[in-house]
Amino acid sequence: MDLPVLDISPCGVLYLASLTQHHGCEIHPHCSMNLLHGHFGPWLIVGREDLFDLLSCSVSTCSGAWTGHLGPHWQLRSSSGATGLCMDPMGQLVARLVPLLLLLLPEQGAEACGTSRCCFQDPPYPDADSGSPPDSASGPRDLSCYRLFDAGFECSWEYDGPAAGVSHFLRCCLKSGRCCYFAAGSATKLQFSDQDGISVLHTVTLWVESWVTNRTEKSPEITLNLYNSVKYDPPPSGDIKVSMSAGQLLMEWETPARQDGAELQFRHRTPGSPWKLGNCQHQDDAAFGENNGESCLCPLEIDTAQEFQLRRRQRPRPGASASPWSSWSRPVCVPPGTLPQPEVKFLVEPLASNGTRQVTLQMQRPQLQLPEGCRGPKSGAEVTYHLHLHMLSCPCKAQATKTMRFRKTLHLSGAAYDLAVFSCNRFGPGPNQSLHIPADTYTEPRALNISVRTSGTTMHWPAQASGLTYCIEWQPQGQDGSTANCTLTTPKDQDPTGMVTHHWSQASGAMQQTTCYHIIVFASSRPEKPNSWYTLLSAYHFGGNASVAGIPQDVLVSKGGLDFVSVDWKPSPLSTCPGVLKEYVIRCQNKDSNQVSELSVNSTETQVILRGCLGAGANYSVQVRADTATMKGAWSQPRHFHMGPFGTCAHPCPHPVPALLLSFLEARGSRLGSGPAQQTSWRRRRKRKKPWW
Repeated sequence: MDLPVLDISPCGVLYLASLTQHHGCEIHPHCSMNLLHGHFGPWLIVGREDLFDLLSCSVSTCSGAWTGHLGPHWQLRSSSGATGLCMDPMGQLVARLVPLLLLLLPEQGAEACGTSRCCFQDPPYPDADSGSPPDSASGPRDLSCYRLFDAGFECSWEYDGPAAGVSHFLRCCLKSGRCCYFAAGSATKLQFSDQDGISVLHTVTLWVESWVTNRTEKSPEITLNLYNSVKYDPPPSGDIKVSMSAGQLLMEWETPARQDGAELQFRHRTPGSPWKLGNCQHQDDAAFGENNGESCLCPLEIDTAQEFQLRRRQRPRPGASASPWSSWSRPVCVPPGTLPQPEVKFLVEPLASNGTRQVTLQMQRPQLQLPEGCRGPKSGAEVTYHLHLHMLSCPCKAQATKTMRFRKTLHLSGAAYDLAVFSCNRFGPGPNQSLHIPADTYTEPRALNISVRTSGTTMHWPAQASGLTYCIEWQPQGQDGSTANCTLTTPKDQDPTGMVTHHWSQASGAMQQTTCYHIIVFASSRPEKPNSWYTLLSAYHFGGNASVAGIPQDVLVSKGGLDFVSVDWKPSPLSTCPGVLKEYVIRCQNKDSNQVSELSVNSTETQVILRGCLGAGANYSVQVRADTATMKGAWSQPRHFHMGPFGTCAHPCPHPVPALLLSFLEARGSRLGSGPAQQTSWRRRRKRKKPWW
């Protein structure tokens, strides 16, 4: 009959290495544990079975022939069957420990199984042979047991039957033939340590028995050395870097600590397709040792997204069974190799009173199908769309470009912009569609408050909020912006007049060319953002000596009747500069009496009729000038003419009548019906003298 067993491992093994030296005992060189030396009557001291033969001890100083032998089972046997203790000078400690050990001994036949240790008793269910055969369709299968890094040992298995009411038991048989079990409940995974009664250094046989509805099902058995069967960790999904290399996907990650020399596999699938398995290339320790990393080359799909998962296991050793694979990593989602180009249209509204205009973007987003594991947010396979904004106007500003997430509406100033809409994925930006938003052509129909003196040019405009940065841009009229000049100014103190003043010295040469300039003033509270500017003022200014440059040319005097002449001229160069020319002034001088009359006409007129103010036989000269709102122009060269002997002028010259209006009145008078007024007008016309010519 087998001896009762005292299992002291729950309390820890008693360490008395010094006792072994007094009885000729030798500790195996591979053992680092210290063992209890002693014998307690009929009890068999059992420790851990996961060590080699550790201690052989022959005790001849004690009564009787005592032979202590701690083999694979840490057992002390008595050859005589007598009871007692081997005492020596160091043995007093053993004697003192006996009462404590006796308290720990269970009564013969009592229940001694705990909830976490492997129980060396019969399982609490019928014999497994009464159930389904091993590896049945509904029973436990695919049992795998292994050592975890820094976490003891683990066994896991698959179970396709109903989870309700099932109880799984992990069975283990040691090399000695003794068997135990772990109760796992309905779980299909169980962890244990080397202190739970299972040998981890010697070969053991394990299987799973599942008990449900009075039926027991058994998995196939596996025989292995638990310590040598190591389960590696999967690649850390959050740290996997994905890039493209020579038309393939390159996945790289850092090797988990103390898990070098791994064999790698991947599986991948596209939307609606099953998994496909693939092997990564052999990892060269020399190549990857410096960077402490692993990598895997995977196929790249050009037109569809993919989902990848990777796993690792310890590289098989010659003559040894293969270690289990790690679990699969979390999904690594990869977008298509080629991204479709977005189709974008835009609509620009007129410049509003706040100096901005709304730009509405309409984009047709391509539909991208994703695999099942890549449909969540930030999966890695998603495609995002972005805007790259480039403000072309005001080239002297600090920041001209800005990249932002795509948005349907933008509020931009009246400046010219280049806009690019592009797609982006984990590999970087894709193709883009470029758009050009031209500058707003609206200008205020007024002249700027600009004064030109010998010291330079000064400009004034109403101040806005404090802390604004102003950009003044000017370029010759009709240019495309490539010749634009600009300057930035940030007033520090508030002007008491509520105006902002900017001055250019004569040496700067700003707007010194005799031509029409288009001037735009932009303002921004955050000048580092190109989309923060708004148009404050847009107008024209004629640079240089506008007084001389604006002189009307080709002034012509034509005698149109007995007492009137027609004065014509070509438009002033100032008229091409919107809002600059205010009016024309015509000067008529009697050369005989030096009497001078000045007549003003609208800036759009280029002809005037002088009548009723010309004397018969007198000599006259006519000049024309072009005036702005802030400056009187220079007179044109005088045109001389002579009135004949007929015609009188006994009253001051009336206001001139434009030629078109005169033609209209004469035509209207010719269409009037009979009546006193018509007859009087006609008689007055009949009394006129014949032309002098």
